[in-house]
Amino acid sequence: ESNMAKYLAAKASWEAANVCLQTHGGFGFANEYDVERKFRETRLYQVAPISTNLIYSYVAEHILGLPRSF
Repeated sequence: ESNMAKYLAAKASWEAANVCLQTHGGFGFANEYDVERKFRETRLYQVAPISTNLIYSYVAEHILGLPRSF
């Protein structure tokens, strides 16, 4: 459950950051708005402390009963 919660939270924050950057347009990369910094931080949630690929692997192996993929 915690793996799926982390995956869903990372995905939701990434989508929110994409929409925010799209809304701000070119000003999204301006230092005054901090949108670009938040955009980078949301990317970090997808790779640390474990990547989404490891979450997929865990779900496949333990929930779906598939063989280990690595």
